[in-house]
Amino acid sequence: MDYAADELMEALARIDTLLREASRRAGEGCDPDFDRKLDACVRGLRPMLGEDDLTAATDAIEAARRVMVSADPSAPLLMLAMAQKTLGGVIRRQANTQRLRSAA
Repeated sequence: MDYAADELMEALARIDTLLREASRRAGEGCDPDFDRKLDACVRGLRPMLGEDDLTAATDAIEAARRVMVSADPSAPLLMLAMAQKTLGGVIRRQANTQRLRSAA
């Protein structure tokens, strides 16, 4: 199913917000409510992205969890930043593809 570019960008904004929150919670642990929000974010992206692109989302969520549970979150924070950048690129590329399709 094709999703509008705006829907993809809204999803990116939601996941970016969660990943920034995970960075703020570095080393503090992941409470069950926040863990459910992370899982819900991936579930929301599942129908919008192909399986290969969804891997970038799951990688970013796993990196966020590692940041929160790590005793020394400096390395996991770098991994999270890279995963977030990769996911942003994947979603933006998909959104641009959708824009081109709708313009044609």
